[in-house]
Amino acid sequence: MTGLYSNYLIRGSRGVAGSQFMTCITRSGKIVMTEKPIFEDQGAVPDLKKSHQDVLRLAAIYAEFAEREAVYISKAMETGTTAYNLAIVDCLGAPKVLEINVDNWTGKIGQNIRVKARDNVMVARVTIVIRAADGNLLEAGEAVQSEEGSVWWYYTTQALATMTPFPIVEATAQDLPGNKDSFSIS
Repeated sequence: MTGLYSNYLIRGSRGVAGSQFMTCITRSGKIVMTEKPIFEDQGAVPDLKKSHQDVLRLAAIYAEFAEREAVYISKAMETGTTAYNLAIVDCLGAPKVLEINVDNWTGKIGQNIRVKARDNVMVARVTIVIRAADGNLLEAGEAVQSEEGSVWWYYTTQALATMTPFPIVEATAQDLPGNKDSFSIS
C-alpha cells in the first residue's frame, strides 16, 4: 500500500490548491502537505541573511571576551551557571522596552519621562527620541537609570513640546552585546 507521503495526488496538489497549501520535503525525503504559515506581524519573519552557525559563532566570540567582565561573573554566581554561557545567552537575546510612562509629562522643560526596560543580564543604556506628530525631531538624549539594578530609567526633557497632537515618544534599550529593542507611543 502506498503511503500518503508518496502519493502523486499530494505531489500535484500544489498547483490545484497552491494558495491554501504548500508542500515541504522532510530530511528523510518524504513530501508533506501543510497549510501556508500565517504571520501575525511582519517583524516575526526571521532575518535569513545570517545563518544560525554565523550567529552562534559571533556569540561565542563575544562570550570569550565578555566572560571576564564583572557583571557576567557576578550574575553567573547568582544563577549557578558559567559566565561564558551567560554571555552567549545575552548575546543571542535582545533587551525589551516594556513601558513608556508619560503620565507626569505636560510638554514642559525639566519634566521626567519614565521608561521600563529589562534584559536577562543588564540594560546598558536607554535612549529617548521625541518627534512632533508630523515626524520632525523635537529632542533626543539618553535616559538615566533610577538606581543600580532597577528596570526604570528616567529622561528629563530639554525642550518644549506641544501636546496637541500628542508627540511620538520612542525609547530604545541596548544591552551589553549591543542588541537593541525599540518601543514608541504617540
